[in-house]
Amino acid sequence: MIAFVTGGTGALGTPTVARLRASGHTVRALATSPDSARRLRAAGAEPVQTSMFDRPGLVAAGRGADAILHLATRIAPASQARSRGAWRENDRIRIAGTRNLVDAALATGVGVLVYPSFAPVYADGGARWLSVGAPVDPTEVLESTLVAEDEVVRYAAAGGRGVVLRMAGVYGPHSAATRDVLALARRGISAFAGPPDAYQPLVWDEDAAAALVVASMTDEVGGTYDVADDEPLTRARLAQVLTGLTGRRVRRPPTWLVRLALGPRMKFLLRSQRVSNRRFTAATGWAPQVRSAADGLARLARAAAAPVPR
Repeated sequence: MIAFVTGGTGALGTPTVARLRASGHTVRALATSPDSARRLRAAGAEPVQTSMFDRPGLVAAGRGADAILHLATRIAPASQARSRGAWRENDRIRIAGTRNLVDAALATGVGVLVYPSFAPVYADGGARWLSVGAPVDPTEVLESTLVAEDEVVRYAAAGGRGVVLRMAGVYGPHSAATRDVLALARRGISAFAGPPDAYQPLVWDEDAAAALVVASMTDEVGGTYDVADDEPLTRARLAQVLTGLTGRRVRRPPTWLVRLALGPRMKFLLRSQRVSNRRFTAATGWAPQVRSAADGLARLARAAAAPVPR
C-alpha cells in the first residue's frame, strides 16, 4: 500500500508513520519545513514539499496513493487556548485543508481517506457509555472538526471509502503534553481537571496509530467510529493513579477555578465522556494494547525513571 500522510511528525503522526513502515507500506508525507522533511526521511517516509492549501500540490502528492491519512492539526498551546485567534490556523487546516485534500483524493482516485476527529465533541454523558449517535455539543474550537467530518462524508458520497475515527485524548511516549502531565503530577497537581466522578476519554498514541492503519486497510470499514481505551477512568481515579506513581499526593484543582481559567471555549475538557471502542473493535478486530491510563501512565513513569544508557 502507498499511503499519503499529513501531520506525519506530530504526536499521532509519528507512531502512525512508524507503524505503516513497519508493516511494509510506502509512505509519502506532507513536509512543511526542512526540519519536518529531515524527520520524515529519518522515519523512512518520502517527504512531499507542499501545503494543505496548495490544491495542485496535494493532487500531485496523492497521485498513485492507495490511502490518505489526514492527521494534520495546529492545536493551540495551553497558554493561548482561551484566545480564539490561537485556533484560527487549526480551523483553517480542518476546514479548507480537509476540503482541498478531499478534492485531491477525488481527482486522483485514492481508495480510502481516514480522518481522526475528536471524541470530546460529545455532550457530557455522566456514567453512560458514549459512541456514534450520542448527542454532540461542540464548543467553538471543536466545530471545525465536525466540518472536517462532513468533508469525509462528501468523499464517501462521491464513491470513496471515508473513515472518521473520533479519537479520545491521545497520550503516550510521543506526546510532549503527556510529559507535562507527569511533571505537573510531581508537583502535586493533576492535569485531569473536572468533577471527581467525570470520565476522561484517553487512548495510548501507539494504539491510536494502530487504529488508523487498521481502518485504512479494512475494506469493510466506512463511516464514523470511536477509538478509546477499554477502561476510561474518572478524574478522581486518575489523581489516585498519579499519586501512586509519584509518591506524593496529587490533587485535582477546583473545578470552578479551572472552568474560570479555561473559559467557555474549552469547557469540553471538564465533561464526563465515557467513550466506547466496541463498535470499532467489532468491525476491525483492533484492540488497545494499553487498556487504561493506569497502565499507560505507569509505563511512562517507569520509562522516565530508567537510567539513560551510556
